[in-house]
Amino acid sequence: MMVLSAQRPDASLIEFLAYRARSAPVGRLVAEEAGALTVLGAALRWDPPAQLPIVSAMICLGCYAAWGLIDRAGAVAAARGWTRSSKALRALTFAFTALGLVAGAGILLSVWAFALGTWIS
Repeated sequence: MMVLSAQRPDASLIEFLAYRARSAPVGRLVAEEAGALTVLGAALRWDPPAQLPIVSAMICLGCYAAWGLIDRAGAVAAARGWTRSSKALRALTFAFTALGLVAGAGILLSVWAFALGTWIS
C-alpha cells in the first residue's frame, strides 16, 4: 500500500498522467495497449453507430500506453548513454502525444456532434 505519493497536491493533469504512466508496471501498459488495439480493430470491423468516439477513445488510450512504454525505453537508453536512440525515442513520444491529443479532441467533437444530432432531430 502506498501511503505517500510523489505527486504534489496541486499537480496538473499532465503531471498526474505522466507520473501514472511512469509508475505503472510494464505488464499493465502492454495490457492497455493490447486492449485498445483489440477494441479498435473490433470497432473498425463491425462498424457500430458510435464508431467515431470508440475509435478516438481507443487511439487515445493506445497512445497513452505506448507513450508509457516508449518513455520507459527512452529512460533506459539515456541511462546507458545511447544518445541517438534516446533522441529517437523522445521524438516518438512527442509523436504519440500529438496523436493522443488529436484523438482526445476527436472524442470531444464526436460526442458533441452526437449531442447536437440528437437534440436537433
